[in-house]
Amino acid sequence: MADRNRPANWRAAALLLLAAGALAWLWWMRDAPAADAATPTAAALPASAAVLAAASGPASALAAAASEPGASGFLSAGRQALAQPHPAQALRGLKTCYFQGNCQLAGPEGLDEHFADSRAIVEQLKRLGETGSAAEQADWARELIGFPDGHVQAAALALAARLPPAAETVSATVAALRESYDAVLLRQAYPVLQQWQQLGLTAGYDEMFLQLVHTGGWQAAQSVAENIGPFLNAGNVARFEQLVGQLQPGARQDALKRALRDYQLLRSGG
Repeated sequence: MADRNRPANWRAAALLLLAAGALAWLWWMRDAPAADAATPTAAALPASAAVLAAASGPASALAAAASEPGASGFLSAGRQALAQPHPAQALRGLKTCYFQGNCQLAGPEGLDEHFADSRAIVEQLKRLGETGSAAEQADWARELIGFPDGHVQAAALALAARLPPAAETVSATVAALRESYDAVLLRQAYPVLQQWQQLGLTAGYDEMFLQLVHTGGWQAAQSVAENIGPFLNAGNVARFEQLVGQLQPGARQDALKRALRDYQLLRSGG
């Protein structure tokens, strides 16, 4: 009889164990929400607390700092230069960032970056002409007369024209004009060159004008051929007469011929 009841006893014990396990699980699940509520997830945290919780390393700290109000107040190289109190310091910074291509001065008005940078340099040159010393003005006029922008060159030339004439300034100007393709700049330069010529400061004039007429850009060469008259003299006229024969027939040759003819008429009193 005892053997016949043994399987039933085992089944009853197994059922009791399952019931006990179910009760234990239900008891644990009753406490689980309380535990979860005590440790909220990052998504449930307020925004400021979530940033602090996430900032566990240097990279995340930098990201958090950059997102704070005012952290984006970065000044470009160009604006750092313009923040300098003295125009000479501003010009140094602007020239550097211009050639490095990182001035970043083009604003919301849609200016071209190159134009915005050049305009800033011109404005600082004007400031220098008002507040800088004569030595600073002369240094910057010589340095920027060869700048690769016609507006800056024109401003440098205008500054140089107001300064006491100096051989170094004449030399820098002649060297820049010799490589110029800018007929507008050349027209601005003729009166200044004549002013220096009257003081005997003509070093390099002949070579500059000969090169421009012979091998310069079309507009620059035409401009010199039409305006060479005041710069002709007994010492260089033969060189320009020789150049006439080397030029192709056309407007440039005709203009140079007229200039030489007018010079000879003036010389002969005609």
